[in-house]
Amino acid sequence: MEIQAINTRQLSRGPLNIKIIKVISPTYFWVHLNPTRRYLEELLEDLTRRMTRKGRLLRHNPDHVIPNELVAVCEGRMWQRGIVVQRERGNMVTVALRDWGRIIRRPISDMHLLEDQFRELRWQAIPYGLAHICPVGLRTRWPRRSRELTRLLLERREGWMRILVSITDKAAVVTLELKRESEDEMSSLKDLLISMGCAQHIDEKIMSTLPGII
Repeated sequence: MEIQAINTRQLSRGPLNIKIIKVISPTYFWVHLNPTRRYLEELLEDLTRRMTRKGRLLRHNPDHVIPNELVAVCEGRMWQRGIVVQRERGNMVTVALRDWGRIIRRPISDMHLLEDQFRELRWQAIPYGLAHICPVGLRTRWPRRSRELTRLLLERREGWMRILVSITDKAAVVTLELKRESEDEMSSLKDLLISMGCAQHIDEKIMSTLPGII
C-alpha cells in the first residue's frame, strides 16, 4: 500500500488554519493543516509504541532497501514514516520524511518495515509558495539573507492561508497571514518581506525561483 500526498486541488479555497513546519524560501515552505495534525500525532504515537515493542522483528532486509521503499525510522524518541530516496556509499540511506518536509541520512541497519496500518493516513506535510513575490531585481534565485530571514519569521508559526492555484496535485501558490505575536507586527508575510527589502511584488501569481515549488 502506497502513501498518497494530500491533493491541494481538493482543499478549500477559503481560509485554512495552518502551522508552518519547514521553511526553505518564500516560495518553498511546508505546512501542516491544523485540523488534521492530531491524526498525525496519534499515528506516530501508535507507530512509536509498536516499534518499541516489535522493532527488532521488523528490521528491513538490506537487499529490499531500494528507492521509493516505505520505511519506519527512529528520530530522537519518536518513530517516523519515511520513503527511501537513494542508497549512499558506506551503507547509508537517504530518507524523505514526507510528514515533515525533511530529508535525513541513516545507516541501512536503521531501516525498518512500515506496516500497512501506518500507511493509511496521507503524507501530512504540504509544500506551498507565496504568491505575487520574487527576489529583488527579478532574480531567479533567492539570496541567502532572504531565505534565512523568511525561516526566522515563519518557522513554527501558525496562521491562515488561501490557496490561489494548485501546482500539480501536491503543491500550491498561496497568500499567507500570520498570527500576530505583537500589535506592531505585520500579519502579511509578503508585506513584511517587501518592507525589509528582501523581496518585491510581481503581478504574476508566481515565477520560477530557486529554491521554489516551480
